[in-house]
Amino acid sequence: METAIRWSPGSTVAEQRFLIADVNGHAFSHCRIQKSDGKELSYETLSTHRKVPAFRAFDWSPYDQELVAVGQWSGEATVIRLKDEKAPAISLPIKHQRLCNAVTFGRPNLLATGLDRVRNDFCLSIWDLTQRLLSGTPTLGNTGKPTPDPLRKFASSEAVTSIKFFPGQLDTFVAGVKGSCIRIYDLRDNVGNASLQFQTAAVNNISIDPLDENYFAAAGAQKDATIQIWDRRSRSSFSASNPATGQSVNQAPILEYKRIFDSTSNSGQPHIWSLRYCKGWRGCLGALGSTGDFKVFETRKEHRPEVHEMMRPEASRLGSHGLAAEQLITKRVHHVERAYDHPKYRRVDNARIVSFDFTNLAGMRGRPTAILLRGNQSIETYELNGAPSAFSISPLAELVASRASGKRTSESGSTDPKDNLSAENIVHIQPSKGRSLVQLSEGIHNDLNSTSAMVGVRSLDTENGIRGQSDDKRAVENVSSHRSYEGSKSPDKAAAIDIRDALASFTLCRRRCTEGYLFDCSKNMAIVASDCWLRDLWDWIGRAKRMAAGEGMVAEALDLSYVGVYGIWNKDLGMRSEMLKEASRTTWKSSASTKMTTAAEVLCNSLQLQRYSSTDTKYPAQRRLCLRSCGFGLSDDELEESTDDLIDQRQNTKAALLAIIQGRPKTAFRALRANPASPANKVLSLALAGFAKGTTDDTWNETIQDIAPSLHDPYARAIFALVRNGSWHDVLAETSLPLRDRLGVALMYLPDPDLTTYISNMTERCIADGSLEGIPLTGLTSHSIPLFQTYISKSHDLQSTVLAISHSCPRYFSSPLVSLWREEYRKQLNTYRLFLQRVHFDIQSTKLSTPPNQKPTLPPAPRQVSLRCSHCDQPLDRNPTHSSASGLPISLVAAASNASASSFGPRSGGGSGGGTQKSQMDQESIFGDCKSGTVCPKCGRHMPRCVLCMLWLGMPDAHSKGGEMSNAAMQGKDASELMRQMVSVCRGCWHMSHVGHAEDWFAKHEVCPVPGCECRCGERDEG
Repeated sequence: METAIRWSPGSTVAEQRFLIADVNGHAFSHCRIQKSDGKELSYETLSTHRKVPAFRAFDWSPYDQELVAVGQWSGEATVIRLKDEKAPAISLPIKHQRLCNAVTFGRPNLLATGLDRVRNDFCLSIWDLTQRLLSGTPTLGNTGKPTPDPLRKFASSEAVTSIKFFPGQLDTFVAGVKGSCIRIYDLRDNVGNASLQFQTAAVNNISIDPLDENYFAAAGAQKDATIQIWDRRSRSSFSASNPATGQSVNQAPILEYKRIFDSTSNSGQPHIWSLRYCKGWRGCLGALGSTGDFKVFETRKEHRPEVHEMMRPEASRLGSHGLAAEQLITKRVHHVERAYDHPKYRRVDNARIVSFDFTNLAGMRGRPTAILLRGNQSIETYELNGAPSAFSISPLAELVASRASGKRTSESGSTDPKDNLSAENIVHIQPSKGRSLVQLSEGIHNDLNSTSAMVGVRSLDTENGIRGQSDDKRAVENVSSHRSYEGSKSPDKAAAIDIRDALASFTLCRRRCTEGYLFDCSKNMAIVASDCWLRDLWDWIGRAKRMAAGEGMVAEALDLSYVGVYGIWNKDLGMRSEMLKEASRTTWKSSASTKMTTAAEVLCNSLQLQRYSSTDTKYPAQRRLCLRSCGFGLSDDELEESTDDLIDQRQNTKAALLAIIQGRPKTAFRALRANPASPANKVLSLALAGFAKGTTDDTWNETIQDIAPSLHDPYARAIFALVRNGSWHDVLAETSLPLRDRLGVALMYLPDPDLTTYISNMTERCIADGSLEGIPLTGLTSHSIPLFQTYISKSHDLQSTVLAISHSCPRYFSSPLVSLWREEYRKQLNTYRLFLQRVHFDIQSTKLSTPPNQKPTLPPAPRQVSLRCSHCDQPLDRNPTHSSASGLPISLVAAASNASASSFGPRSGGGSGGGTQKSQMDQESIFGDCKSGTVCPKCGRHMPRCVLCMLWLGMPDAHSKGGEMSNAAMQGKDASELMRQMVSVCRGCWHMSHVGHAEDWFAKHEVCPVPGCECRCGERDEG
């Protein structure tokens, strides 16, 4: 190190000073900062001392800013005064010449020196500078008086590499013994042995945290960029190896950083030049490498309850030796600057950082600040970056973020930190409201088009608020449909989206749910119209549901509902075969091929599917069934209707390819020529006509080759690939074509062996990629579970997965993973406070799990709210089979019982008469008693009284005698009047009243009408 810089610990905001040490020039400069803009600074030199002996170690006294101690190459230590070059220096001689490795000031009058090893001599000396001054011998040999010896001597025949005094304990210091250990000495101990000893080879550049002196750090030797942090309290956990030599602690450091600097530089493995703790920030440690690599480590204590319980409130910042060591963890690492010769961050040699020190003042943002000295003698300051602003996004996509601000004062003028935590420091942003998904997407689309440089290449996925690709232009080049879709889900870095619209896109699941996204496939397709995969998914599910209606997919004791192409073609039903009985399972394994073939033939006849004659095959029935599952195998009328619909949607090439796959070239020609027809489509139609007639030659091939650059959508390129060479394999090679269409080509024209290989390969690829295009292959069977799992991990779309798989699981197979997904989705809906939608999901998913004339496979959701009699603890419904074990919360029953006993007046009936009345009510209330709905149908006791009018609560059953009379009395009254007669229950105090009476009371009051009850029932109702 040629130069070094040290910050004055006594600096203030008005007076900021530092010291520059010129090792090669043998000089010190005492400077004061004049102006600083947060990075660059200007300064003036207060004094310069150039008559300094050659030195290799120095220290600036924290007690007297005019004193500097230097350790010379000969081993002597010299103390000089900065202001006066003529003042005699204080020299501290030694007996045997050797290197002085370290000097450090301790207390106002002490100086410690660490020397290199020599036999039979001490290497660590503590000098009393006051004694030297009083002896009158500032320099060696200038008088005849005897030279005073050091105050104390330690470390006989052991090289000392580094020394530091504890700022808060002036008689205690830590020293590093080369290649051996770190020792802590106490000058008050007359024995002269170390109080503590830590076995380690990292003994250089010792630094003590001035704000928590229990922790100190040390660096490794040369070419060992290792930092170890120790806690001196760790001795309490170990026994002494030898009381005479001090306690030897063999535990590893509480925190260690190995190879902290990159070794990619050309100068070899860097080592640590300087290691220093921040003076104004607890646990902030900086390390400077020999290549100019500068890192800062922020550490904090790990929270352990048992340790914090032991901490005494009166413990000072120095800690207590009786406490156990506290583990440190790394909070943040700042890589301030890379090595000067780093391949990526290369700079000139003299621009690297050669020295640094932390200031005792915070920066402009209130963060730790370091002063840096570069090789070109330029000086600058660097303030560490703070943590990012704290923010949180609620389940309703409301963003709450804290913004950085200076010290604020409340309206009352208070400077209490608690008063400064005002709403002025909080930013609350809500998502866009009142706009549908389509309107939201249009706003984002405009924002994207105004900022993106790639307008026209990719369009917008309207629901997710990101860039997508339309169906007719999925790819400009031959990119697979899967990669094209995933590319559409990658946000454009050049696009700027309004934060409120972006937040609204985060609530996509909630917005879909509020718009009715459930089990109606047609409605779901309209809601997810912008997402091609989800739209195709619900299109396939809707087709499968229509085919399975009325046991339409049951044949030969096999139910092929929601089975995909892979299961039908390979006779693999997945977990469905495992749900069969043992005898049936054995029979299925032995005759799976025969049963599947027979079942496919029966289903083809019952569904009246089109005959298959495109290629020779052993399994025509399976092909017909698979084609129908994918949306092919249409009749002439169905094909005409489908192509007309696509032409109306201006998807001419898609309609033409559908007709070509079905073997209808004339329909395809008409679709390509339909208005509006582009020039490319017209030329493509001519090429198709020539291909259909079979009149092709080299001239014709050259002619149609010219239209290839003008074809951009995958359907047109697929048609071109077919008419160019006449091979369906070229169509399958067009991977930008949606998988459903490629699968239709394979089912129509590939031979059996090639078809088996193609189906298996594509199924494995879709499962690995989590592509929803693979659902027609896997179906909604157990084969789709890993596909959905990968899809969730990529898109986080748990909602669509649960709604899709609920059609088949657990009705046809069971999976614990699906059960977990369903419960998580229910919790998600509860978090969104969509309780009604969650109830609809529970009810309809239970219906989907119910086979014909059987019990539901999915158990219904447990009852959550019910009225019970406060006397017999039975439900107040008319079902006499209900028992007390109904699964209701006991607290609800107890609360209702206590409220009834304390507030609702005396109960009617009792004694032996109660038993007779109960027997009569059990027989009469089932068929409609005159009091049904107002008394308990089990014990005959009245319902509780209204806390306001003190009349019995309840309304007569509409099917009972009393209900008929009540209905006659209510004739001519509106529904609101009927609602006023119903029961209202407070969720806090469980007091009951008529709805109308409660509305009238809480319109004027806030507290419960029951005397002594302070519950604010009205506020609870609003919440």
